[in-house]
Amino acid sequence: MATVTGEASAADVPLVVAGHPVAPLPESSGARIGVLDARLEGSGGLLTWFGAPPVRRLVLTVGNLGSGVAKDPVFRVGTARGLLAPSWEERKWRGTIPAGQRARVAFDVELAAGAHGPYEVSLKYGDKVLVTEPWDVPRPWGVTLFWILLCLVVPAGLFRLGMVVVDRLRPRPPAAAAEPRALPWFTPEAMPRLPD
Repeated sequence: MATVTGEASAADVPLVVAGHPVAPLPESSGARIGVLDARLEGSGGLLTWFGAPPVRRLVLTVGNLGSGVAKDPVFRVGTARGLLAPSWEERKWRGTIPAGQRARVAFDVELAAGAHGPYEVSLKYGDKVLVTEPWDVPRPWGVTLFWILLCLVVPAGLFRLGMVVVDRLRPRPPAAAAEPRALPWFTPEAMPRLPD
């Protein structure tokens, strides 16, 4: 806009549109977060081999590339399987990153129980995805082994129980009076004769 003297000048004036609500503009802190290094730490244990939820730790080295201070920045951590869209979860990091400085940030990432296959862990700040890390989750073979053993043990146990029941319910022949039987070499005919 031009002033009375003809010089150009700028001014911030709120624009009011009839029938629409008015709100102040969000203040920008001048902070701009960037990721310098990222990795997934941790490994599965015996419980994840039997279907417990896999857990990893997303460890990041972030830097403030802007001119302002980043205080308690809010990140969004997302997990996605294969080509599916990630499901995001907000995580607030407690701390301050001054302009031009870096900090170590870590978030725990947990998948659903029994999850396996190719996954991706992403980190978003604002509307920008900062990093995406691949995570190949192994199949919980303990669950498969459990079902195989169950399919073998249960039928074997039922068969054994059925044999016991059949043995108990089977009619038995009446027991004959047992006479003592002499062995053939102890009968009187088999005895050696003494000389007269």
